[in-house]
Amino acid sequence: MKIDPMFQQTIDISARAAPKDLREGNSYDKPVQTIPPQTELLILWAIQKSDPKGVYGLDIQRAFRECSGGNESISLGSLYSLLKRMRKKGYVKSCEGDAIGGGAKRQYYSLTETGESVVRYADEFFARLRNWSP
Repeated sequence: MKIDPMFQQTIDISARAAPKDLREGNSYDKPVQTIPPQTELLILWAIQKSDPKGVYGLDIQRAFRECSGGNESISLGSLYSLLKRMRKKGYVKSCEGDAIGGGAKRQYYSLTETGESVVRYADEFFARLRNWSP
């Protein structure tokens, strides 16, 4: 198979412009760790200390209210939308519990290994940042 010289030139330029660790392939061996958006991180922290079966959405909402002295809140619509997104990212997993009082079955959320890793990274980052000085 013959590669068009113009295409090959584009590949060569792109490779030279890429950061060194990308050119060497090192970045593919290490997961990229980033801090999630603020509300997602707060949700991860609220779930972090839950019991093994997980935490119910209303408990997360209550954690926002109680831990902020009533200054912070999250609507259930926003919360469940974010939990769905976080499940797709692999941060949380859910399991179905029993229905309470004839209502819908409850969903219980807990952290995945990835979610636990994100929380550890954020905790370490914030600790280093608090102690950093120029």
